[in-house]
Amino acid sequence: MTLRRSLGQQWSKSILANRLALTLKKSDKVQQLFGGATSLTTVTNTIAALVFAEGEPVWLPPMESSEQTPLEHELALHCLFAASRLLFVKEIEQGELGQAEHLVLTIAYQWSQSLINTAINTSEQTLSSDAQRLCQLLQTINTQLEKVRSEKRNSSRNMGSHF
Repeated sequence: MTLRRSLGQQWSKSILANRLALTLKKSDKVQQLFGGATSLTTVTNTIAALVFAEGEPVWLPPMESSEQTPLEHELALHCLFAASRLLFVKEIEQGELGQAEHLVLTIAYQWSQSLINTAINTSEQTLSSDAQRLCQLLQTINTQLEKVRSEKRNSSRNMGSHF
């Protein structure tokens, strides 16, 4: 990767992280998660890094540095899904995630649920079929991780009872 492309990608990550922060700040449920040591900025930088982990995503529209507006809800969902997908694999393969990474998964799940609930409560079809599918996949990721974590807890509890 050339230096110019690398710098451009870093700039794009920065813009994405900033716009994600503007988007997530508007959610009371998301804001409630930030009482600890990890900041919203840390989490949105983590999301942006994961979104660009496999190169420039084709689904992400070009972003101008002058844009200081929140992302559309479905674009934020897409970013959260892209990050969650990679974190799902990381947790399954390596077993441990950092606090910011756990928050990404929690936010992604809550975001998807709030979009579904909004669509249900407003009798209109406000979510595209792609967004509905991403919400379902985030539900599956959440369910599978809870299952794996539960099995791991049970397994570690049972280790002590074999002596």
